[in-house]
Amino acid sequence: MSPPIGVYGGRELVTFLRERCPGYTFVEGGERERSRIVIIDADSLHVLDAPPRKSLVRVVLYDDVLTGDRRDGDIRVPRASFLAHPDDTLAVASDLARTVIHASSLETEVAYLAQIHELMTIADANTVSERITRTVLDFLGLTRAVLFLHDPRVERYVVSYSSDPTVRETGEFLPGIPPGLLQRALSSGQSFAADRDEGMIVMPMLAQHDLIGVIRVALGPHDPLDDEAVANVTRYLRSVASVMSNIYQLTRSRDLAMRDDLTKAFNRRFFESYLDEEIERARRYGATCSIIFLDLDDLKTVNNAHGHLAGSRTLQEVAKRIMAAVRGIDKVVRFGGDEFCIILPQTDQEQAVAVAHRVRKAMTSAVFHLGDNIDISISASFGIATFPTHGLTKDDLIRQADAAMYRVKSTTKNAVGVAVVGGGQVSSLA
Repeated sequence: MSPPIGVYGGRELVTFLRERCPGYTFVEGGERERSRIVIIDADSLHVLDAPPRKSLVRVVLYDDVLTGDRRDGDIRVPRASFLAHPDDTLAVASDLARTVIHASSLETEVAYLAQIHELMTIADANTVSERITRTVLDFLGLTRAVLFLHDPRVERYVVSYSSDPTVRETGEFLPGIPPGLLQRALSSGQSFAADRDEGMIVMPMLAQHDLIGVIRVALGPHDPLDDEAVANVTRYLRSVASVMSNIYQLTRSRDLAMRDDLTKAFNRRFFESYLDEEIERARRYGATCSIIFLDLDDLKTVNNAHGHLAGSRTLQEVAKRIMAAVRGIDKVVRFGGDEFCIILPQTDQEQAVAVAHRVRKAMTSAVFHLGDNIDISISASFGIATFPTHGLTKDDLIRQADAAMYRVKSTTKNAVGVAVVGGGQVSSLA
């Protein structure tokens, strides 16, 4: 069926056209404002002073002489001639509209390709994200949006670009996006879902079926949104998917460089940059963050009794138990040798103590089965420091947590120590 044709010219004309041209759909009222082809009869010629915004072709009917300059897209036809053979004129109008739409589509595709070529030369993910988000906003005629990209370093989606002043980093896996709305967008076939009650549009970005990013656009109760804008955005995001995929693969490659080969925990390189980021985030939003240092008790005896291979397997199993006992946003780092660190975003001292005890119990609740006839038990000494209670810089926190851990290690072992303000003493908690 052909796209709807808007009619400006009275009920009689609409009735006539529907009877004579059943292969076309004719609409009146508000619907005609969205029509690509419109018919403007003599008694509605005032419409030409401000033609419908969406119209590409206008069939203008007149009785005598039509004055005024012809606009691009106008087909001027004497009224009597049109009514005698309306199908002929409408066929020409349809062909012209399709040609214009096709040419516009080609022009858009060329613009997409040009932008993709330019984006491929930009190495900074935030800059690429800004360009993509702004283009999406231009298509939709809206102003506020945020693009979240999956960051394998922190195993969640983080803000890569935002023009929405209400957006805040919360540490959630995918902040502020209802799972149901995201699922609706993923299953829509257009990767697009709008919900005025939620006040947002959600546009997932996929690369080989992986959800690498999500654009969230603020949508007010009276903000315009039409099918053409949705179609344009959908085509655009599909076009730039390759760029986002390249950025994602680069990020994943960097993630591999941040992992310890033996335990698959994060390494010191990750620790140095990520802890700085978390402290800065906590400082900016008036939040807390904590670190837990833990050193294995008597790993040397395992090496001496069963060899260094058994010691390496012990480290692997310890890392698995630690990672299973913490939250998704907590980062486990192999700090060096048999020493690990856990970075706890948005976590105060009391919560950090609870995490440390949970990890300690996970390590001691069952023996480590390393192979035939090799079962070992191992514990660890823990030290905790919290920003801003025990330090305002990364070095301060490391020093405080390290001191708390070694004080436990030199006394009871298999316990949790907490740094005290001032750093002079450590309170040990069994």
